[in-house]
Amino acid sequence: MKKIYFASLYLFCLIPYISAVSSYNDTLTRYWFWPLSAAANNPTPEKCVSNILQNSQFQRRYSVPCDMNKGDDCTGFTAISHSDKAIIISFRGSTLPEVVQEVADALEDAPISPFVGGGNVLKYFLDGFNDIWTAGMKDDFYTMKNANPGYELWITGHSLGAAMASLTATTIAHLKLFQIDKIKLVTFGQPRVGDKDYAAVVDSLLPYSYRVIHNRDMFAHVPPQWLKGYHHHQSEIWYPNDMKVGDSWIECDVDEGPGCSDGHTDLNIPDHLIYFQHLTESAAFDDCKGWNPYKH
Repeated sequence: MKKIYFASLYLFCLIPYISAVSSYNDTLTRYWFWPLSAAANNPTPEKCVSNILQNSQFQRRYSVPCDMNKGDDCTGFTAISHSDKAIIISFRGSTLPEVVQEVADALEDAPISPFVGGGNVLKYFLDGFNDIWTAGMKDDFYTMKNANPGYELWITGHSLGAAMASLTATTIAHLKLFQIDKIKLVTFGQPRVGDKDYAAVVDSLLPYSYRVIHNRDMFAHVPPQWLKGYHHHQSEIWYPNDMKVGDSWIECDVDEGPGCSDGHTDLNIPDHLIYFQHLTESAAFDDCKGWNPYKH
C-alpha cells in the first residue's frame, strides 16, 4: 500500500508538468520525422527521401563548415512531400566523435550571441544556422513555399541538427515568413540552444514544437542550466524505454519538467545515438529502406 500511495502522490505532484491533451503523434514522429531527420546523415539524402515519402521532390543538400578549427560540417537538405503536403527542412546531427567533443565543449565557457527574436543562444549553433541558411537554403525555402501554397512546413534535426532546426523554425516564425499554425518543429536529442528568454520566444511563436528525448540521452542536458542560464523550450516528449513500437511516452508541457528526462542524472551517450530502434548514422548505409512501413 505504501508503494502505491507514494507512487500516486508522486504522479499527483507531477500533474502540472504532464500534458493531458496533446497533438503529439507517435506514428508521424516515428515513421516520418525521425527518418527525415536521420536522412541528413546520408551523403545522398535524396535516396532516403524517396524511401520514406510516397510522392516526394528532393530540392537540395547543403554543407558548410561549422567550425574551421574543429573541421566540423553543418549539413542539411530540403525536400517536398506532395503526398503529405509538406515542405521539409532537415539538419544532420553530430557524429559520435563530435558528440563527445560537443559535450566537453558545452561544459566550457562557450560564447553566446543575441538571437534576432530575443534572448541569447550558443554562438556555435547560431553561426551554423546562419551559414547553412544563407548557403542556398533560404532561397530554396522561398521557392518551395511559393510553388506550394497551403503546404505545411516540417523542420527537424537530431543533436546539433536539432539546435539548428530550433533556430530555423523560430527565425521563420519570428520574421513571419510562413503561416505559424502550419509549422511543425520536431527534434531529437536536442541540446539546450539558448537562455530562458530564447525559450520564451520559441514557446510564444511555435504551437507545434516537440523535443523528443530517448531515455537517458546525455546530449539533451547540455549545456547545463547553471552555465549562462541555458534553458530548454517546450514541449518535451520523453520515452523512458527502448522506443519500440507501442512503447509509452510522457509529455511535459513546461520548459524544464521534472516529470520527464530532467528528473534523472544517470545519463549516457548510446541513448543519444539510437532513436526508435534505429542507429542515426545507419541511414547513411541503408538509405532508410523500411524505416517507414507506410511507404508503398
